Amino acid sequence: MSETNTLDVELLKNHSTHSQHFPKTISSEALLGQMKQLVILHDGYFYQLRITKLGKLILTK
Repeated sequence: MSETNTLDVELLKNHSTHSQHFPKTISSEALLGQMKQLVILHDGYFYQLRITKLGKLILTK
């Protein structure tokens, strides 16, 4: 496991102990896997969540 992944796991463990105060957390890797984008259907509309070339997340309708 890489240092970054170890950090992520520790943050999630700490986060889960305070789950009644914070929204559910999920990593972008868990959502996207190897893909660079996904489509979300919300309230009858399609939204695109994608990773940019600079590694930023963008959500568009």
